[in-house]
Amino acid sequence: MKSTKKLTLSAMIVALGTVFMVLGAVIEVFDLTAVALASVLVAFVYIELGSPYTWLVWLCTTLTTFLLYQHSPMWIIYFVLFGIYPILKGYIEKLARIFWWPLKLLFGNAAFIAMLFGIKLITGIPFINPDEPLFGVISGTALYIVTWVLLNLAFILYDYFIAVMVRYYMDKLRPRFRNLLK
Repeated sequence: MKSTKKLTLSAMIVALGTVFMVLGAVIEVFDLTAVALASVLVAFVYIELGSPYTWLVWLCTTLTTFLLYQHSPMWIIYFVLFGIYPILKGYIEKLARIFWWPLKLLFGNAAFIAMLFGIKLITGIPFINPDEPLFGVISGTALYIVTWVLLNLAFILYDYFIAVMVRYYMDKLRPRFRNLLK
C-alpha cells in the first residue's frame, strides 16, 4: 500500500474514532463503549498499516477528542488505557506466552493509577476518599479494594473483547477488504 493511501486511511480512522469518542462524551451511557470501539480501530490500523501509523492514529484521536470535547475525561481514558492498549497488546503477544498476563496486568494497573491521578488533576475530585465511609457502612478502603478488583476484571474482559474483535476482523472482514487495502 502506498504511503498516501496509508495516511488517508489513518486520517479516516482518526475521524471515525473521534466521532465515537465525542458521541460517547455526549451520550454518557455510551462513553466506555465508544472508547472501546475507538480502540478497536487502533487494532485495525495495527494489523493493516503497522507501527508508525498506529501510534499516529492513537495520538491524533486523543488530540482531536481533547480539542473538540476537552471537559470530558474520555480523552484521558483513551490516551492512557484504551487507545494505547491494542498497540501494546500486539507487542506483548509477540513475546513468550508466560509473560503475557503479568505484563498486561502491570500495564493495566499502571494505567488505572494514571487515569485516576489525571482525572483528579483535571476535575479536582478524588475517585475514592479512603477516610470517608460510603453511606456510613462501607469503609473507603474496602470500597477502594473492591473497585480495584472490579477494574482488573473489567480489564481482562476488555482484553478478551479486543481479541475477539481482531479474530472476527481477520476471519470475516479482512477478506472482504483485501482489494480495497492494496
